[in-house]
Amino acid sequence: MKDGDIKAFDELYYKYHKKLYAFSLRFLKSRADVEDLIQKIFVIIWEKRENINPEKSFNNYIFTIVRNEIYDLLKKKVATEYHNDQILGDIEQTDDDIEMKKLVEIIYTLVENIPERRRQIFLMNRDHGMSYKQIAEELGISENTVDTQIRNSLNYLRSELPKHMNSSIPILFLLLITCTLSKYL
Repeated sequence: MKDGDIKAFDELYYKYHKKLYAFSLRFLKSRADVEDLIQKIFVIIWEKRENINPEKSFNNYIFTIVRNEIYDLLKKKVATEYHNDQILGDIEQTDDDIEMKKLVEIIYTLVENIPERRRQIFLMNRDHGMSYKQIAEELGISENTVDTQIRNSLNYLRSELPKHMNSSIPILFLLLITCTLSKYL
């Protein structure tokens, strides 16, 4: 296989496919994810075939690749789930929860309408938890500029949010939401 022999590659595939499938399924639980992973593993092996040391255990080599790929895939899934939870939260589908989801979506849309540089500064503070000083240093601007941009963003959200909301939601609540936006974005 190291020299590009397809038959040797096929033999390795048939020898390890079921073992890797069973091993991966214990961690991933989704057959589709496992099938994608197995395909990716064999592509990696084919692409790195020249680097395989025939004097070392191929079994250890392939299972190390599988373990690392599973770890990466699970890490990505956790990050995606966390990000989705941050945007929409763990909200059940009651009438109040549907209203809250709409509110979060409206806020998110309004934030997207903020001018790019101002939005960047605002999200660095609200979404990434950076201080005014950290933002100023990273962007090469003054802390006063950071403060002004964040105030302008909040003022925009406070003025626009009521226009998009059901009047049954108290304005005080809307103001609280815009001040603690990082909880929802």
